[in-house]
Amino acid sequence: MARFVRSCKVRFEDCDSAGIVFYPNYFLMLNRLIEDWFSDALGVPWGIMHHERKLGVPTVSMQVAFKKASRLDDVLEWSLEVRRLGTRSFTLGVSATSKGEERISIETVLVSVNLVADGVSSGDIPPDIRAGMEIYLVDPAASGCANRLLRNI
Repeated sequence: MARFVRSCKVRFEDCDSAGIVFYPNYFLMLNRLIEDWFSDALGVPWGIMHHERKLGVPTVSMQVAFKKASRLDDVLEWSLEVRRLGTRSFTLGVSATSKGEERISIETVLVSVNLVADGVSSGDIPPDIRAGMEIYLVDPAASGCANRLLRNI
């Protein structure tokens, strides 16, 4: 099992007046991490995925634990793994650490959708994307029948 890892420096624009990361900015960082994972690890840049392949992966649920404040100039090491891989949805475990301390822990469920003219409709995760995700799967038993409940999401 591989983990996708990226580092980012906390910038002035990320912080509130107390000098700590303003919590919504963690979600921007998370989205950048997932976008980089699709592009760099799965080989599907979001521009191609959205505009050419007409695919999307919106978030349907998220659980977040803010562990410790991050401050200006901290370098956050973001780490991503696939915890569950269903037919149409997948669950990611994500954390960010700095100076050996976990700052945030996230579990998020995303669903594969087809971007059609009149909106979106859920669809199976395409085989090429699914094959790439399997490399990051924590427990192979967490795919297939273990995820039947998520199939309709």
